[in-house]
Amino acid sequence: MDDRGGSFVAVRRISQQDLNRGHSTSSAEVVAGSAAWLGKGLSCVCVQSREGDARPSFDLTPVQEALRALWDAAFPGEELCGLVSEQWKAMGWQGKDPSTDFRGGGFISLENLLYFGRNFPRSFQDLLLKQDGDRAMWEYPFAVAGVNITFMLIQMLDLEAVKPQTMLGATFLKFLAENESAFDLLYCITFKLMDHQWLTMRASYMDFNAVMKATRRQLETELLQEGIKRLEDLPSYNLLKRY
Repeated sequence: MDDRGGSFVAVRRISQQDLNRGHSTSSAEVVAGSAAWLGKGLSCVCVQSREGDARPSFDLTPVQEALRALWDAAFPGEELCGLVSEQWKAMGWQGKDPSTDFRGGGFISLENLLYFGRNFPRSFQDLLLKQDGDRAMWEYPFAVAGVNITFMLIQMLDLEAVKPQTMLGATFLKFLAENESAFDLLYCITFKLMDHQWLTMRASYMDFNAVMKATRRQLETELLQEGIKRLEDLPSYNLLKRY
């Protein structure tokens, strides 16, 4: 993982400096941010209100709002004692303060996890609780794996470049032009594909890097297949379950 601490320009909605300072940015400011890759920004799903959601507390920073929403998606009905708590380890963060883990992948890695939990809750829970397949004694930590997936996708798709320099980057741009949530959706597909590879390879904790490499190879192959017009056409999309 890269530890520079910066959020990636291609998907950033608010500055990492503001996040690190605890700047109290309103939800409207976050959603209205215009930083975009070639004019096609990715939606910030973390603090957008939805019908039926409780009114957000503007005493919290965007990161804090997102973390609380992520906890609710992961453990509905279970009270979170604090934003710094040993409870976070149950989600697969390395310590009691999750912000120290997702910093390397930027704020977008937190957004990706929250999008996954809200839009594909069944697959999200299956992976969080390791409910599918014959699992290893030493499993990968769910949340930290999610941050690594965000980082891998940004590198694979060349999203830090001003213009896409690879066929994969150009291909993804077409998906993004049609669907502003394309990066979030691809993240969900990739997470489920990674777990599928994990089970297929009968992997354990020390095999995580090998599994990630296999996942990337499979994803690259699928993205460049003829006839793939949208992300839903990818063979690995069928691994996802919403409910």
